[in-house]
Amino acid sequence: MCTVSGSDNQRTYVCFDYEINGVPSGSDPTPLISAVLAEHGAASVELSGLIWAEFLDSAAAVEAAIVSQWRVQREIKDDARKLRVGVHRGSLNQTHLVLACANGNQIIFTQAVDEATGGTLDARPMQRVALWSETEPTQLWLSTDSRPDIDGRPLRVRT
Repeated sequence: MCTVSGSDNQRTYVCFDYEINGVPSGSDPTPLISAVLAEHGAASVELSGLIWAEFLDSAAAVEAAIVSQWRVQREIKDDARKLRVGVHRGSLNQTHLVLACANGNQIIFTQAVDEATGGTLDARPMQRVALWSETEPTQLWLSTDSRPDIDGRPLRVRT
C-alpha cells in the first residue's frame, strides 16, 4: 500500500489503465510505465490490475504521466491499446474517479493539481464535475503538454 507519511491531501496520485480497441499487438507497457514512474520519484507504485503511483510533488507526478504516455506511444506503438491517465492531489479513491473521465491517450488532472503547480501546466479546461459527494464540483483539466524533456525540447513554452 502507500509508503509515504503525511495526510492524503498532501499526496498526488497518478492512475493508469488502457482503453483497448481490438487485439493488442505490442508488448505489455506496464514495465515501461513502472520504470518511468520510479525515475520520476514515485514513492509507491502498485500493479494490481490498475497501475498507480504516489508522489509528494504534483509537478513530478504530471511530468511522469506525460513521459509515460509519450514513451508508451513511441516505444510500444500499439494502436489497439491507448493509455488513459488520471492525476489528483487528494485520495487514491478520488483519483480513480478522475481516471474514469479520461478517454484513450488522455491525461486528465484536477483543480487541486493545477493549484499545487501554480497553474503552470499546459492544459485546457474540460468541465466542472461533482466526482465526490462531500465537496463542490472540481474543475477537470486535459493536459496538452506533449513535449517532455526526453527529446531535447523545452518542457513548457509560455504563450
